[in-house]
Amino acid sequence: MFLTVAEIAANIDNIDNLLVTQDGTVEPREGTLPVRTLYEFNQTQYRQMVEENKLAREIQEDFRRWKTDYNKYVLYVSGARQIGKTTELLKFAYANYETIYYINLSNEALRLSLEKCLNEELNAVLALMNFCRLHRMIPFENSADTVIILDEIQESTTVYNSIRRMQSELQPDVIVTGSYLGRTLSAEYFKPAGNVWQLEMLPLSFSEFCDAFGLKSLLMTVDITGQDTDENYEKLHDLYLIYRKIGGYPAVVSDYVKNEDTGRCMAVLESIVEIFTAESATYFHDFKSALVFHQVYKEILRLMSLEKRGTSSKDVDIITKYIKEDTKEHVSRKEVSEALAWMKYSRIVGSCDLYNQGNIFDVLYERRLYFMDCGILNCIAGKTSVDNATLKGLLSENFAYTELYRLYKTHKVKGDKPCCSVYGDHELDFMVVDYDDVKYGLEIKTSDSSDPRSLLVYLSCGKIDKGYLAGNVRGGERKGYFSIPIYTVGCRFPYR
Repeated sequence: MFLTVAEIAANIDNIDNLLVTQDGTVEPREGTLPVRTLYEFNQTQYRQMVEENKLAREIQEDFRRWKTDYNKYVLYVSGARQIGKTTELLKFAYANYETIYYINLSNEALRLSLEKCLNEELNAVLALMNFCRLHRMIPFENSADTVIILDEIQESTTVYNSIRRMQSELQPDVIVTGSYLGRTLSAEYFKPAGNVWQLEMLPLSFSEFCDAFGLKSLLMTVDITGQDTDENYEKLHDLYLIYRKIGGYPAVVSDYVKNEDTGRCMAVLESIVEIFTAESATYFHDFKSALVFHQVYKEILRLMSLEKRGTSSKDVDIITKYIKEDTKEHVSRKEVSEALAWMKYSRIVGSCDLYNQGNIFDVLYERRLYFMDCGILNCIAGKTSVDNATLKGLLSENFAYTELYRLYKTHKVKGDKPCCSVYGDHELDFMVVDYDDVKYGLEIKTSDSSDPRSLLVYLSCGKIDKGYLAGNVRGGERKGYFSIPIYTVGCRFPYR
């Protein structure tokens, strides 16, 4: 921010290297003031941010690929609250641009001012010139070495609906991001499809978590056929158990790296859930809607703990039934559906489709729900009476879901989300199809006590080409199928 001479004069006692002469001129106290370019300043800011936020995130490579190959599109970054979107985008901006304009639209004064400028000016360049002048920012630079970051884009229909205009009228790169993008589904938000390059940011993956402890290289090279050392398997499995408990939210991981106290991590997770719940409540219009929303957490967990999933009912129907039973309120399917949709678009939960009878062309949608972070699941479970044995199974399966989900987001397999399957009386945790049309069946186990019956049935009937048991194992070939350590289920696909 620039200061006027009057502002400098009013605060001169707090400015060590400047003075104001009697004729009102601002001069250095000694010698000549050092001159720093914006690029040099940005590099300093970048180093400071990296020092304060040491977790290395793989999405930085996606940002670089967008800037190199796709920056004619507006970068549209979605993701849950507090997973580090703003931090990682600012790191990227300071490392790659000379002029940076970061505008947080949750700040009402900035939001209203930007909306006013966009409404009053026919050209986006003039609108941003006026906005920067009003807020004494660096004068607007309409150049390719400039980036504009619009945070919490869902807070303003005017700014959101100006995405296409900015993309066509501005030379700078434009990045928009938000945590509660479910709001943009309403009619007043125009869809900028075709003008945006979409990226979804997730909590830290297990490979990123390992990187924080210097073990990512080991994770990516450990032998998955059981031929490595006991020490290597134990190191990774111990780290997996910690990750399964606390999850991958940056604040949680950073706290554990510093203190190695999972109790502290659970307190941070509770705070994240409380903030999300409180902020979400502001978007619901009545008491009953808020009540349904609060109850949905627990009912998702209750649904996940069912031993058998059929094909007759969608999750929303089952959860509606549960909430009616527990609250004694007249709750409609629409109210539950809206609450679930909000949690999905806020990236708190994700859904899983079902390949009916093992047929990848017969898809039943929205048949299972998972939390997008194991730590959040563990935090919610602490408010219920779910027993420890059941919880271990839920956490293992949820871990596999979130790791597999990343394969779909990075286009390493066909489809847009993980799928489970039912064939007769047999249920398979996940089916994955690669781009060579090879069908993989995955069964998730917390122990290695027995052969995976469903996996063997799917193999014998030709429903899958390759079968894998993922659990507390060191890996190897078995009678017709393979086993792999569960912590490699996502990062080491296709398990060669």
